[in-house]
Amino acid sequence: MQEGGRKKPLDTFAREIVQRVTGKARFNNRDPIDVVFSLAFTQGNAEWTGQKIIRLGYQPLKTRLDLPKTDSYFSYRELADNPKIRTLFDELNRSQAAEGKRAKNPLQDEVNTLATKLHDLESLVDSSALTLVPHPNDPDAPWISPADDAKMTSYWPNDAKKIRDQFLAIGKAYRENDAAALTRNSEALTALLRQLSPKVYPAPTALEQEITYNHLRPFRWSWMLFLVSLLVLVTTTKLRSPVFYWGGLALFSAGLGMLIAGFVYRCLIAGRPPVTNMYESVIWVGFGAALFALMFELIYRSRYFAASAAGFVVLTLLLADQFPNVLDPNIRPLTPVLRDNFWLTTHVLTITLGYAAFGLTYALGHVSLAFHLWRPSARPQLDALTQYTYRATQVGVLLMAVGTGLGGLWANYSWGRFWGWDPKETWSLIALLSYLIVLHGRYSGWLTNFSLNVAACVCFNSVLMAWYGVNFVLGTGLHSYGFGSGGLGYVAAFVLADMAFVAFAAWRFKSAATVSS
Repeated sequence: MQEGGRKKPLDTFAREIVQRVTGKARFNNRDPIDVVFSLAFTQGNAEWTGQKIIRLGYQPLKTRLDLPKTDSYFSYRELADNPKIRTLFDELNRSQAAEGKRAKNPLQDEVNTLATKLHDLESLVDSSALTLVPHPNDPDAPWISPADDAKMTSYWPNDAKKIRDQFLAIGKAYRENDAAALTRNSEALTALLRQLSPKVYPAPTALEQEITYNHLRPFRWSWMLFLVSLLVLVTTTKLRSPVFYWGGLALFSAGLGMLIAGFVYRCLIAGRPPVTNMYESVIWVGFGAALFALMFELIYRSRYFAASAAGFVVLTLLLADQFPNVLDPNIRPLTPVLRDNFWLTTHVLTITLGYAAFGLTYALGHVSLAFHLWRPSARPQLDALTQYTYRATQVGVLLMAVGTGLGGLWANYSWGRFWGWDPKETWSLIALLSYLIVLHGRYSGWLTNFSLNVAACVCFNSVLMAWYGVNFVLGTGLHSYGFGSGGLGYVAAFVLADMAFVAFAAWRFKSAATVSS
């Protein structure tokens, strides 16, 4: 079918729309296609219109609608019949007409999201969302629903009845719970549409690739493998067994392999490089940290690179896997400024690999601070960890500098100016200068082992601001496209907790130094 600006399997559409409306991958543990068929082929009966299926967690919006503050799910009927919802929709429309399409505050953004959810349910109930039928020969023309009689007659004057009858047979088989007939009629409709429109309908291999990706979930398997590798590598600090070390490294490599497999699938499905939204960039940064760690590990054979990176990668992949309402995993068409693959590859991939190297320094810095807290007498390990942090920082500075320069070239190509102090450009420069200060401070002897590792932890906040903050906190500038919004509370809590840990480590270090003197 066609939806969201691209062609996709029904399996993908069902997953996306169920996640979008309910906030869950499976509602009441039902398969997403089952949910979609139930809405489309049972005419939106009371099971759905009266069931609390729409997720609404934003408290200010619930207050405006006089909804219970403790509830997170509401029925279509509760919301559609709410007398205040039309007022909010009218306010949103006036604001968008006056200031452009983008919502200008969190409340308007949530109202827009709620309107989308209500429209999604309505379009499923009347089957208009099931745009399964392609144009006879125009690959750029919109696809239509078999339930749209006027458009069906326009597209297929001679075959509309045949297509519609086959679609109705699918609905009948679903209502009668006849799995064999449902499969048979679904395959028959697919074959009919492919036969009628061979130049427009996607090839079977393309659809099968995406369905395989949906069910394989390579990024979920990847963080599980990295987590097990982390546990195995940590045990080597006590056992000192080469079997555990190489076993942990093998699991680490397997996790990296699953990451690569996931990116290959996404590239084949989307037909573009894999870093064009926040979800993909988070996973790509995890991949880069793992790749750099494996390279350093093969040089130094220290286990600290792999163990530190494994912890960081688990964190990034868990965020991507467990928070789809914040980090949207859906594959979408690119905005026009991102469609030049050369600049996308050189600038975006390079600068995010710089983030990855800094992520590795961040993880190594935390391991070093943990040693200062609980094993302060382990001087050889502390010296080695500090050297590893320094080396990873050098890699990050190199990639960040090259990526920022390439970003200027891309800006000149896309917008006609090399540098404009856009928030993204400004914060990228701040992050680069922060780490340059760290390198120069270490080279000149100004930063000790402890202070270098503290700086590696603190400076990563500048990367978070350039990477996340510009898109989610500021939400302005030429670079704020396509990354979405949300999750600010989680990120703020994490940063505060992390800085509290760093401050505690600094206090303990200073106290220990005072006692020893």
